[in-house]
Amino acid sequence: MDSTKNGASFTNISVEEHFSGQFVGPTEQISTAAETLVGRSTTLTEALKAAAINVGHKPVETTDMAAIKEVEARVTEGGGGVAAVAEKAVGHNKITGQGDKKMKLRDVIAEIDVKVTRDKTVTSEDVEAVVQAELSHSPLDRTIPGGIAESVTAAYTLNSNLYL
Repeated sequence: MDSTKNGASFTNISVEEHFSGQFVGPTEQISTAAETLVGRSTTLTEALKAAAINVGHKPVETTDMAAIKEVEARVTEGGGGVAAVAEKAVGHNKITGQGDKKMKLRDVIAEIDVKVTRDKTVTSEDVEAVVQAELSHSPLDRTIPGGIAESVTAAYTLNSNLYL
């Protein structure tokens, strides 16, 4: 249900019937963005970018490097670019003490558009491989909340339910 008050348009929204509320703003922009995404699959590099948004502030760790290496190998059929940057970041972070001098995940993933020129839609096989890569390098035997494995899993879930 749309309505207008003081020049702003209001649109009532419902998300999975668990949350409802109002969005205040230009509904034309929302519908245009939504139309762009309808029926479109999420890719592996988009999942990496989502991880950079979610946990990009954290220093790059071995678990991140392993997951990035797996994603890049699946996208480029060989890897090299961003995985190499991640590997250097892990080495740098191991010798750097606490603080802001550590290389952050967002800094490594920022290279993705330059270093990786191919991409692919996330598949269940990609999810299994990336989650396994992250788990096998985790000292706590768990994935990082909001990290690469979770972002790839979320991308696959979106791809599986494109028309919800």
